[in-house]
Amino acid sequence: MIRVKNKKTHVFMLILLLILGIGFAALAATLKINGTITIDSAKWDVHFENVQITEGSVTATTVPTSDDATTTEITYAVNFTQPGDFYEFTVDIANDGSIDAMVNLVTNKVYSSDGETERTLPTYLKSTVTYIDGVEIQPNQLLAKQTSEKIKVRVEFKSDVNPGDLPSSADTIVFKFVGNFKQADENACPKATSFQDDSWETIQCNVKQNTQSYAVGSTKNIEMDLDNDNTNETYILRVANNTTPSECSTQGFSQTACGFVVEFKDVILEQAMYSKITSTGGWESSDIRKYLNSEAAFISKLPTKLKNSIIDTTVISGHNNLETSNFNTTDKIYLLDSVEIYGSSFIDSKHTAKEYERQLDYYNEQGISERNYVGAAKKYQNRNNTWWLRSSSTDGEYYFFLVTSSGSSYNDTVNVERGVSPAFRIG
Repeated sequence: MIRVKNKKTHVFMLILLLILGIGFAALAATLKINGTITIDSAKWDVHFENVQITEGSVTATTVPTSDDATTTEITYAVNFTQPGDFYEFTVDIANDGSIDAMVNLVTNKVYSSDGETERTLPTYLKSTVTYIDGVEIQPNQLLAKQTSEKIKVRVEFKSDVNPGDLPSSADTIVFKFVGNFKQADENACPKATSFQDDSWETIQCNVKQNTQSYAVGSTKNIEMDLDNDNTNETYILRVANNTTPSECSTQGFSQTACGFVVEFKDVILEQAMYSKITSTGGWESSDIRKYLNSEAAFISKLPTKLKNSIIDTTVISGHNNLETSNFNTTDKIYLLDSVEIYGSSFIDSKHTAKEYERQLDYYNEQGISERNYVGAAKKYQNRNNTWWLRSSSTDGEYYFFLVTSSGSSYNDTVNVERGVSPAFRIG
């Protein structure tokens, strides 16, 4: 509850409520089937505990506490006197029961003084509730039995507040952080921690809930035996994209830079786009596409749990000077393309699919363009290497686009061995 007496003094009271959706009735029974089977009584117990005030918080007039192991409501009041003031505390949501739980719904709503009339958060305030590491609390987040998760609650008086946004009279506000938990089912996801450390099952589960569960640029090592010599080597995967902007919904748009896209950080092998020179077929008929998407070749070499998390992707690629339409394929594994690397700065008229592509988030964040291209270079066996892109060029009959060893855009004839650095989507 916040009472603003004037522009210098603000009194805040935040009511933090956890509403438990109990999805399991306690059981206690004895069954006899040619003997005796005893089913232990089940216990549902999700509650708040261990409140800790963050250093630097303003003094609270009512300090939040959790006095016992049954606390499900925390109330506190704070005086804010100037922009920049904040009050923050951490609290554990503990599952001390014998039943795995998961988040069904988490909301942080704002109400008027009656606690019933919902309203919008005043523009001079900011309120957040996250895990202690700043990760958002997702639906279906697993809270396993006999475990706890630490969350952080923060209310602050914005330092960049517009004087015109301040209330002209006392304003009473009630905050309700509502957490609804239920018995865990097959949709429960362990909390996302890091792309490197999480299992592929955890990554897939979290990405389905929120493609931004893992930051762009995050990496993960995998082991593969590409040479068929019974020796695994380490390869590095990188999160190349985690957003789906509106342009991805445009009819005919390539989905290769939409959603959660993972690419190999470097070149993993060298191969010709076609084993012999040809003038037709583009990416669709290429030897590289056949190799990457063959269960008997590349896909079978991926870790099984990673392979199971990869989804089909609609892939648009350009044609050469003799063909009249772009290629539309559905692939598990694909190569990147020019606009996905260089963005809207790529204006080569010889690329016929460029209007159906967008720049991947990673290359956008790195500021990669046709003039600033060094960051697009990839290595093979510790040396910068030229690597194929997936579109034919109308520069002639036998050309595909590629990225040179310096990172710039170019093209080459289809029967020349160049680097291969695949990508795929998880979902």
